[in-house]
Amino acid sequence: MHNFYQKVFVLMLCLFFCFNIVTQEQPLSTSTSHAVKTQYYRWYQMYERDINELRVANQLEILDSDIVIETIAGTMKGRDTYPERVKAYKKWKNAHHVQNVTISKKDQLLFLEADIIYQAILPNETKKNFALHYTAQLKNVDGLLPIFTQIKIVPKTDKIEREFKDAYPDNRIKSLIHYWLLCMEQLDGNVNPFKELLTDNFELNFSTNSQITSITQLEKWLNGMPMQLQSSQHFPKNLSIKQLNKNKYQVNVEFEWLGVMKNGPMLKATTAHEWIVLDDINQRFAKIQKATVRQIKPLQQYNNKEKDKK
Repeated sequence: MHNFYQKVFVLMLCLFFCFNIVTQEQPLSTSTSHAVKTQYYRWYQMYERDINELRVANQLEILDSDIVIETIAGTMKGRDTYPERVKAYKKWKNAHHVQNVTISKKDQLLFLEADIIYQAILPNETKKNFALHYTAQLKNVDGLLPIFTQIKIVPKTDKIEREFKDAYPDNRIKSLIHYWLLCMEQLDGNVNPFKELLTDNFELNFSTNSQITSITQLEKWLNGMPMQLQSSQHFPKNLSIKQLNKNKYQVNVEFEWLGVMKNGPMLKATTAHEWIVLDDINQRFAKIQKATVRQIKPLQQYNNKEKDKK
């Protein structure tokens, strides 16, 4: 009998460890992070400019049909109820200043935790400032971008005092940057996703290539050096955004890049990008009119210890 209980104990112990191995958080690729952040920054944009049918339709694309949204105002269930819900915000002036974002993955689900400063000016000129905490769950569907299945918004503190500042340019540009990097990291030679992110008369001046001014040229480039890579990771930093006019922005950002060639070598580089971006608020994404890239740290080999620091 003693041996029997010993065997049962060992079996339960094995099951416990196996369960924890299966359900523990999985390593997060930069592509997954870019995909989630693309959708997360898109979530705020609709509230930060005039709400109309086209912009609501774009918002519905990022929500699951059975979406559950929890706020202090109550719980909304189902995507079909969303258009009616947002009518209340039509004449509000809103800004969502993202303070931090943490993303994780368990099994096939994606999870997001974030803190923001939310600002609003109501039609009667009442001003609101809150620190909010977001908890969200997303799932992968067909295509590159996941969709939200759950969003929970909880106040962190009492009201805070702060002058209203427009957050739309920041959220709009960040969603564009993360989607651009997501497309770049696919390494499949597919040019189609880029068509949505470029103006008709775009100009790309890459630091290691001649000027690209057509989709055909871009496709040729995507099927060149990128196809020799086994993996590609981008880490954006030092972002600055200057509004040139109502719908035009100058974007400066640096990308730390890590890549692994199919034949083995691991490479790294840092580049500085200056983008001119045109924005039609009714489109899913703003578009790059011109991108100029220069090298800050030239291409060189690196080792696994440097990769792990990321």
